[in-house]
Amino acid sequence: MRSRLAWALALLAAWPTARLRAQELYEVSFTVGSPAALDSVRRLGIDVVETHPFRDSVGVLAVVADRDADRLLARGIVPRRRSRAPLAAAQEARRAALGARAYTVFRDFDDPSRGVAAYLRGFAASHANVRLDSIGVTAEGRPILVAKVGPADDDPSRPNVIYLATYHAREWVATEMALRLLSWLADSLPTQPGGAALLASRDVWVLPVANPDGYEYTFTTTRLWRKNRRPNGDGSFGVDLNRNHAAFYGLDNAGSSPEPASETYRGPAAESEPETRAIAAFHRAHPMDAAITYHSYAGAILWPWGERDGMVAPDEPVFAALGGSMLAPAIRDGLPGAPQAGYAAGPAWTLYPTNGDYADWAYRQAGTMAFTVELTQGCCDAQGGDYGFEFPDDEAMLAQVFHDNLPFALALLTSAGDPAHATGPAAPGAMPAAGFEAVWPDVRALLPAGTSGSTVQVATDSGVARTVGAHADSLDHGKVFVRLQSDDPAAQGALAARAGGGPGRIAVQVIARGGAETAESGWTGMTRVAGGAEGQWSWFGYDDTLTSPSIPVAGRQGLTLYFWTRHDGSLYSPAQNGRVELQRDGGAWLPVGRVEGSSGAWYPVAMPLPLAAGAGAIAVRFIADGMDWRIDAVAVTAQGDDVFAATASAPTADVEVNQNPVRSGTVTLRWTAAGGAAARVQIFSLLGTPVADTTLGGDPGRWVWDVRTHLAPGLGAAAAAGVAVANGPYLVVVTRGDGRKLRRRLIVAH
Repeated sequence: MRSRLAWALALLAAWPTARLRAQELYEVSFTVGSPAALDSVRRLGIDVVETHPFRDSVGVLAVVADRDADRLLARGIVPRRRSRAPLAAAQEARRAALGARAYTVFRDFDDPSRGVAAYLRGFAASHANVRLDSIGVTAEGRPILVAKVGPADDDPSRPNVIYLATYHAREWVATEMALRLLSWLADSLPTQPGGAALLASRDVWVLPVANPDGYEYTFTTTRLWRKNRRPNGDGSFGVDLNRNHAAFYGLDNAGSSPEPASETYRGPAAESEPETRAIAAFHRAHPMDAAITYHSYAGAILWPWGERDGMVAPDEPVFAALGGSMLAPAIRDGLPGAPQAGYAAGPAWTLYPTNGDYADWAYRQAGTMAFTVELTQGCCDAQGGDYGFEFPDDEAMLAQVFHDNLPFALALLTSAGDPAHATGPAAPGAMPAAGFEAVWPDVRALLPAGTSGSTVQVATDSGVARTVGAHADSLDHGKVFVRLQSDDPAAQGALAARAGGGPGRIAVQVIARGGAETAESGWTGMTRVAGGAEGQWSWFGYDDTLTSPSIPVAGRQGLTLYFWTRHDGSLYSPAQNGRVELQRDGGAWLPVGRVEGSSGAWYPVAMPLPLAAGAGAIAVRFIADGMDWRIDAVAVTAQGDDVFAATASAPTADVEVNQNPVRSGTVTLRWTAAGGAAARVQIFSLLGTPVADTTLGGDPGRWVWDVRTHLAPGLGAAAAAGVAVANGPYLVVVTRGDGRKLRRRLIVAH
């Protein structure tokens, strides 16, 4: 993480008074007052590279030209030139003197002896298992080269996997990663156990430079050039190719810019550029099962969706099984001085929202399990400087980046064609089965993608096994899962939920919940603030902790924690984060999950709690560490649908109660008495465990339950005195004197 002191020092360097060269680009730093102000900066078309949130401001690193600096100054934002890392400055001096010959490892595109094009032609000519093709031509006439490793023919029965790099011209380390991966796949993989068979069962493609014109321009003219080299007709050049794909093209002006001079210019139309048209046509001819596109330099594994904060792909469990999590990422960072031990992992908007990018397009148009890997975080070179995009021309460092990233590249290759059973370096074992994404305030179920006609049912305190409306739109259909989402008010506050049918049915029971609406819920810490995922309030923390009450879980299986969240963090500031921890039976706090990055919108999180297995009681806590963190609608569930099985034919509840939830010592139950024969009152937990059982002579239509005393079947009150009923949901069953059964849901919350 770059320290606050480093940011303060960066702000001491004044913006140069001399005008910049027309096509030159510089890194600058500045501060804005809030995430909303940062969004307005992006809408100016400013190429925001890094963000660092502080308590009352956001530090920003951007790449700008004169025009951008003038726009910032006009809004009262003073950009300051960032000093170049010593090694990067030395490399630039060598480049100015020697051109492409200044580099010993990096190679430009055009050099006839060692450029990328010449290297690929020579490599393919010397390897019988490599075929080189041009899939199109750039605006300046350069070929867009893709190499295939393995069988020479194209077989529709074999899954297609592609590795692409350098959509953005300045990201040389991405090109080097792709070239080294090509070499390893061709030379080393066939010698590994099972490697030859793996190659024979896949069609594997490597496209090392998606933007040849811009890439060459970074060697000859402007090192930080990002776009292609299309003439825009207004004196400016270039389109951001990773904003030019058809999915979500031009959705807004923060995720891409409509202005030609902007570094994030999306182009005049979707697929307006020869490079993106060629990649799209190649995809259609070879439908990709899996893909990685390499960029730099956030140190992150990103996946769809990326176009809007809070959007969660239906295949999120598959992406997370491969890419890992913030707590356990699939890629480690072994570079000396790296600010974090592993790459951050999550939906692409946790870095910042984009539209028209490759990964979202590939996933939406073909179901490609597409990842964006932002290579290591740009720190530090041999002299201690932050190099950012200008990765050192250093063999040992480049070899380390490749070594760090190879396991994830192979995990994706292995999983292609069967993503439902994908495993990755951070997630060994079987792919998570169908399950719930949220249980409150709306219910979201993830079912196998082939599922059709399924429904969602809920049990609430006013009814049992109620079917609620559920829908799945075009963004809810993934390669592995389809999301059934219910916005039906009847689903809010569900005590149990199930979806699907037959052996594939999934069901959970809510055993605890907490929301900021209920001041006396037993949750402590953080501050209640206006605005929430449900109701009018949520919890807010900055250097603060929210802790749950003790939750009884004895005998429960498959425990999962659900909550809704939004946060103002940054993947470039990993020390600023939100952590989730679990406590078993009053013992030590154990890590469960971690939240990083930014989302201006609420989204649901589901965290399995395997560490809770065998515990009698648990507690959870949320720790905001230097990050604005909002939390709402927390729930803990267990597996099982006993409540549905026991009450499938239950009529609408007509047992009245004087309080629900039950917060005092007793609750009075009333019903319309039948008269005559005795009535029976039974109370069960939602797992079906009997809690109380009493017979009432003459069916009085009334009974008082003392929740401070646990009445087991067949035992009198005296025999079980002093054993309080645990907090949680319960089912009341009254058998009247005429034999009719009445039911009611109760929540006990001492």
